[in-house]
Amino acid sequence: MTTPRLKVTAIRAIVPFKLVVSFSDGSFGTFDASPMIGERGEGTEALRERRYFGLVELANGVPTWPNYFHISPDWLREEMANRGELELPLPARRKR
Repeated sequence: MTTPRLKVTAIRAIVPFKLVVSFSDGSFGTFDASPMIGERGEGTEALRERRYFGLVELANGVPTWPNYFHISPDWLREEMANRGELELPLPARRKR
């Protein structure tokens, strides 16, 4: 049996350079994109402008900008977990 592919189910850009993210596994949090966009690269250069950074949208569960720069949901979730930015869903309460 294959495991379902992780997707981002909701995303919203907030300033300065942060993304409020919800994942299909129920986890969520706020990702600080400053280190990522500070790296050299053609794809991240446009994201350094706050207005452009705010144009992030979901394309099939993947955060994507108009210049086609995108972030893998798996990488994003792992990075958020490593930085302590990820909240896990509360376990479902069992009925008695």
